Amino acid sequence: MILRRYVVNEFLRSFAMIIGALVIIYFSTRFATYLGQAAEGKIAPAHISKMLLLRMLVSLKDLIPMSLYLGVFAAVIRLQRDLEMTAMRAAGAGHRLMLVSAAYVSLVAALLVATITLYAEPRAEEVFQELKDQTQSEATIAGVKAGRFKEMSGGKRIFYAETVGTDEKTLKNAFVQARDGTEVGLMHSNDAFIETDKKNGDRFAVFLNGISYAGAPGALDYVVTHFSKYALRIEERLPTDLSNQVNYMPTPALFMFDAPGFKAELQWRIATPVATFLLPLLAVLFGMTTPGSSWYLNLITAVAGYFVYNNTLGVAKALVRKGALPPAIGLWIVHVILVLLIAGFLWYQRHPRQRRPKLKHALPA
Repeated sequence: MILRRYVVNEFLRSFAMIIGALVIIYFSTRFATYLGQAAEGKIAPAHISKMLLLRMLVSLKDLIPMSLYLGVFAAVIRLQRDLEMTAMRAAGAGHRLMLVSAAYVSLVAALLVATITLYAEPRAEEVFQELKDQTQSEATIAGVKAGRFKEMSGGKRIFYAETVGTDEKTLKNAFVQARDGTEVGLMHSNDAFIETDKKNGDRFAVFLNGISYAGAPGALDYVVTHFSKYALRIEERLPTDLSNQVNYMPTPALFMFDAPGFKAELQWRIATPVATFLLPLLAVLFGMTTPGSSWYLNLITAVAGYFVYNNTLGVAKALVRKGALPPAIGLWIVHVILVLLIAGFLWYQRHPRQRRPKLKHALPA
């Protein structure tokens, strides 16, 4: 019991270090991406924290299995290098201790990942898409920088503001050039702001007490109009329809359909928790066969095996979705192959004598 607790703590310590580093990298990368989008006016800055939390929750289903797999492998390598594994074997503790300890940790991790993939992820993805549509509609002048031209609507609208008001909502000395076929329009006013239609999410540039020019380039019959208020649509948005996308469906709803796409999605959601449980067992066996001087070679093999396993699951999912692979076989065959690989690897390590070549008896002189 004491040795098992010690080994479990080693696994958890290595796992915490790796997932901590991955979370920091992922968080900083996403944060920089969202800041850039907020600066361009694509999303509202007030919603960055919510979007980060939702993406982080979903990403844990991928970060936890990878971190646990590498963490268990690193812990076993350290125990080998410091000769602690030799002492444990001398005390009668070997593969059983390491595999049972890894199973305890991986079972808890698999239950956590299952909660994310089966229940939290579909809802989080749906909320994230709704929030993304909302924040894009609420984004106002964050993408309009003083003294810079801003293209909108695929280049059909060019927006410019000389300065931004102290309230960060009003544009001073602003104009928009709008092109519609051969017609070109130009609107200018001392005060303007961006407004979003709450019904359809379209964005308008609203000019106050300004002047507009409309006509064909090169012609002399421009139409000049003075106005007190004029709203020009600069961006048209349509909400994302999620009703027919299986990725956003609750897991219980997937059991109600027999189509290959629904079966593939259900098996894909189950595959990640299964991988979370099985991969640390494989990491133990990889680590216990690694000599102290060449651990990096097995690390490369272990990482390659991890990506081969995940890519094979992705291929099996695509085949099931297309109907080329029966759902009864589906992704399960990949898990079965991994279990057989673990069992064969364990037998190979537990029966070293059967691998030694037999010596021929010397003939008498």
